[in-house]
Amino acid sequence: MSESSELPDTAMATGNDDGEPGRPDTRPLAPEERQLLEALEQPADGPAEPAVEDAPEVAAAVADGSPLPGDGGTDGQAGDGLDLQFTDR
Repeated sequence: MSESSELPDTAMATGNDDGEPGRPDTRPLAPEERQLLEALEQPADGPAEPAVEDAPEVAAAVADGSPLPGDGGTDGQAGDGLDLQFTDR
């Protein structure tokens, strides 16, 4: 705290923000913003598909800190196209 005032040096020092969520912006969207939002909500190439991150298996893995479920391969590879390749060079 500064010596000349009873107010803290920063707003963070007050602790008034502890445990309080931020307030959402409740102002209505401008017409240009509404058009942009609608364009972003529609996929460019066909119908929308659920995200992989929304799968119940992924949520369970995140909740207990376990690895994400794999593609079920038996070779132990992640299936991400980044498999190791060893050469004699």
